[in-house]
Amino acid sequence: MKKIIFSLIISSLIFSQDNRPHGSQYNLPELTRNNYLIGNLNQNRSSYKVSFYDINIDFDLDNKFINGFVKIKAKSLKDLNRLQVDLAENLSIIKITHENKDLYFERELDAVLVEFPYEIPKDNIFEFSIFYKGSPQNADNPPWAGGFTWAKDKDGRDWVAVSCEGEGARIWWPNKDHITAEGDSVRMTYTVPSDMVAVGNGKLISVKNKNNRTTYEWFVTNPINNYNISVQIGNYVAVQDTFIKDNKVHLMNHYVLDYNTELAKNYFPMSKEVIRFYEKYFGDYQWYDDGYKLIEVPYLGMEHQSAVTYGNGFSIYNGVRSKSWPMYGVMDPLIIHETGHEWFGNSVTASDPTHIWIHEGLQVYSEAIYFEDKFKSYEIGVHYLNSIKGRIVNEIPIVGNENENHWALHGDTYMKGAWVMHTLRSVIDDDEKWFLILKEFMTENAKGFADTKDFFRKVNDIMGEDYWYFAEQYFYTPNQPQLEYYQTDSKFFYRWNNVNDNFIMPVDLLINGKEVRVSPAKTYKSFEISKHSQIEVMDWKFYVQPEKIKSK
Repeated sequence: MKKIIFSLIISSLIFSQDNRPHGSQYNLPELTRNNYLIGNLNQNRSSYKVSFYDINIDFDLDNKFINGFVKIKAKSLKDLNRLQVDLAENLSIIKITHENKDLYFERELDAVLVEFPYEIPKDNIFEFSIFYKGSPQNADNPPWAGGFTWAKDKDGRDWVAVSCEGEGARIWWPNKDHITAEGDSVRMTYTVPSDMVAVGNGKLISVKNKNNRTTYEWFVTNPINNYNISVQIGNYVAVQDTFIKDNKVHLMNHYVLDYNTELAKNYFPMSKEVIRFYEKYFGDYQWYDDGYKLIEVPYLGMEHQSAVTYGNGFSIYNGVRSKSWPMYGVMDPLIIHETGHEWFGNSVTASDPTHIWIHEGLQVYSEAIYFEDKFKSYEIGVHYLNSIKGRIVNEIPIVGNENENHWALHGDTYMKGAWVMHTLRSVIDDDEKWFLILKEFMTENAKGFADTKDFFRKVNDIMGEDYWYFAEQYFYTPNQPQLEYYQTDSKFFYRWNNVNDNFIMPVDLLINGKEVRVSPAKTYKSFEISKHSQIEVMDWKFYVQPEKIKSK
């Protein structure tokens, strides 16, 4: 089918950067045509809701080629006779069918406009299938620059896995590729050479052999982000474990390369401690129906729902800085991080990828809480946060523009996001309320979607006052608040710099060993001190930059 310009078909789609949201004065990514088509829930995407994806793919490992079809079951949310699905333009669509008839379709970049021969009334359930083939995108630096990793294990055998957060699931199968467009359930059928094992999300339903090819059928009974749907292919064996929850035994079937079986049996049980921690602070694990498993992969790892991928070398030391690190030799940081995403990202999902700090910033922050809880030491949690503080760059806001397919997966989303949460805890200065905020936000939005405003609505509700000024500063600008100060023999002078006009955050000082809370403004305030007073800004509690100047 020939390509067309969508604006000729969909007159309501206006490609413009003239009315970009708050934050456009900063160095945010330019809006490309493809990101506009994918990031916006236009009328041909919002007109239907996917209820079920049936994914069927045959893998040619020698040629790094896939051939398959996806059947989509959906509900019409209004009368419609056309809709948009998404598939990377380097993958060829063979045909699209509905009720055994070929449908007309046209493409622009990764967006595919499908036309039906008649109008489908509102609230109808309908199905259509997309047949396609091609060589999917290779991963340049997985999981950060994702795609397919076509690797060899240490015995020279094929070892394949996909990671596509940010790139989108459309790089390997057709779908409604928006972060909120989750299927209620998903069936994955993967066909590979019979000497290989293909592992997907959820539970294994069947294994069928034919003509030296084996087909593995996996099923997920819960809603799942499209980018979390995964496939891993290798010489895998299952390593079985159990997890007891409310006196019920749940199976945990991990998958590792055959030569790592005994190692994994002794190593992967640590994930149970991690799950118990997250349930304590953030609510129940939501995917017991689909199980939990770790899968060994040839890249670092990814939070694929109910199928967490692991490539950290079976070493609790990988990722830590030195033997002086307080948590050295305690727990694999990758298992903590990726398992935690079963809460942050997989259960509570950002309603737009620009709010992805809800996945990543909260997740990194939860790791500090993990170590604080494990060692019963606030200082250990702060030590962890200090170890990542130097990676913050403050170049662009954590939250950018919505509806632009802007996956805010830069470092500040992770590290600064964690420090912002730590700072907010310090501002609130009431741990009972703080941990109630986190738990209620996670449980009330479980298996749902949320954004930055939703989080601060919960903060405001629990605290009974408005903290949006805090969000505007820390999430919607890249600017680190600067506390400028100087002292004389009798007074201490202080003020905020590099902040919004409405920024009213208090901060704590250590005055001669005693904590004192002050409320700076953009103009100087002062208080009386005794001569030779020792004053320190408590920047281990707040993400602020102390700036001592000469007396004015």
